Amino acid sequence: MNLYPLLMAPSFRHGEETPWGGHNLRDALMKDAPEDATGESLEISALPGHESMVSNGQHAGKSLSRMVELWGEALTGPTDGEFPLLLKLLDTQTALSVQVHPGDAYAARHEGKRGKSEAWIILNAEPGARIVYGVETGDEPLEKVISEGRLEDCLRWKNVLPGDVYYIPDGMLHALGEGILCYEIQQSSDVTYRFWDWGRLDSQGRARELHVEKALEVCRPELKLEKQEGTTVLCKGGSRTYYISDNHFELCRLNLSGTMPLESGRMLFLTPLSPCVLRWSDGEMELNGFDSVLVPAALEGVALEGNTKVLMSSLPNRPALIQELGYRAENVAGLTD
Repeated sequence: MNLYPLLMAPSFRHGEETPWGGHNLRDALMKDAPEDATGESLEISALPGHESMVSNGQHAGKSLSRMVELWGEALTGPTDGEFPLLLKLLDTQTALSVQVHPGDAYAARHEGKRGKSEAWIILNAEPGARIVYGVETGDEPLEKVISEGRLEDCLRWKNVLPGDVYYIPDGMLHALGEGILCYEIQQSSDVTYRFWDWGRLDSQGRARELHVEKALEVCRPELKLEKQEGTTVLCKGGSRTYYISDNHFELCRLNLSGTMPLESGRMLFLTPLSPCVLRWSDGEMELNGFDSVLVPAALEGVALEGNTKVLMSSLPNRPALIQELGYRAENVAGLTD
């Protein structure tokens, strides 16, 4: 088995699938977006109908699910049998729907699917850009607020800047506002319940479906989180800033200033913000900014070389990270919960 890092070509959601989408995935990030209103670039995805494809090496042209069939746990590491994570980039010309995602148990029971926790890194934000990040209803039940048509008045808005990191566990009411480019790591799931879609209509004059009853069942309005500052540790070739390590994924920023070895044993998703070089035991690859690379779990001798920042997502290894960080583990969302 000739393992090597997989440079992935994305699938896109666009047009009426993402009526809020813009043109910056194409114009700013140089993605091959199919039209102006393209909201999502699914960079590393095994979702049926939206699979990313290998674009380098002997397996170029194969889907991610086909690579899982070929390489198995040498690619993914131990899993429950389904590809566990999904990486996407988003561009918002207008706001997304106000939404919430269920946890694993509810999603399995009602949808036959995995639940969804996720995280955002703001890549770019127009002046005044905001996100919805929770809800403030005082002592009133959320159900009463919604039944009386007052949800917009109770949304918890946060101004955002490039580099900000937000953790969105299942049950957190949220929405990206307009004018934002965003990196999103999430469980591999498409289960979303919409509370509200701003009265938006499609080209046929139809509103998108809302899922208020299910959204109310899974929403946790008590969640009042803030942006994640993370904690930084020095390492060979620079430093690492850890932000989130819950039961589903780990999110880290590599601050690269030289040659940084990467661990083996876990599948890694790498997204550099500007060019760098990825090396492994019998090869190397030049990466451009906002390329997305999947490093197989069993591939050894992997290192990054350059002077840039690289966003890295993976399955969590929480005991190892707690041991590495010591008392600073409490600064990483989800790690000590």
